[in-house]
Amino acid sequence: MIREVTTKTPEIILALDVDNREQAQKILQATGERLEWVKVGLQSYLRDGPDLIHSIVDSGKKVFLDLKLHDIPNTMAKAMESLVRLPIGMLTLHANAGEEALQRCARLGKEIMPDTLLLAVTVLTSMDQQALHSIGVKSPVIEQVERLARVAVKSEIGGVVCSPQELIHLRSCLPPVTRLITPGIRPTGSAMGDQKRIMTPSLAMDAGADYLVIGRPILEAENPAAALSNILGELDQ
Repeated sequence: MIREVTTKTPEIILALDVDNREQAQKILQATGERLEWVKVGLQSYLRDGPDLIHSIVDSGKKVFLDLKLHDIPNTMAKAMESLVRLPIGMLTLHANAGEEALQRCARLGKEIMPDTLLLAVTVLTSMDQQALHSIGVKSPVIEQVERLARVAVKSEIGGVVCSPQELIHLRSCLPPVTRLITPGIRPTGSAMGDQKRIMTPSLAMDAGADYLVIGRPILEAENPAAALSNILGELDQ
């Protein structure tokens, strides 16, 4: 059954993908108080470790730890246990890890990280149909995304990471409580960068996104606070 998409204002998550800790601190200060969420990816976490996460939380912001855990079930569970003392609001797992791994992580998350939203990554936004074919996936992108998203929902993972192009489809076929988080957001006039499947913030909102992950349009702006304000203004309009 197709569910009607209802428009609500999504929250902005800043993708803090920068070259060093000093840059990270400057960007966080420059974005101002309107920024609520910060995504710490593999690059930043391996370089700066848990101290960066504590620093972000101490500044009054929430952390989305984007490690995309993908391994055998036991290793993924042990990785989650190693993160249990960190004040993180979201954590990513790769849906490609399979149902057994996702179910185990979901059960463990409820026990040891009840305040952390687990997210399943479907098909990376840097991949298109040609890229999928090159690794042996013959299905259209939209079918592969839906397939992985359904595995995640069945495993009781709370949210799904997808490109903006799949938002309307997933919002119509997944339970309404499933959170949809989308990178690949580019305000009007922004460069595509290395993303292949992109959308403007307002269109992503109309498509049913709960969170928008935005990096370069804010990170590379002369005035990051103004860039963030413009994006929030576009959503308000």
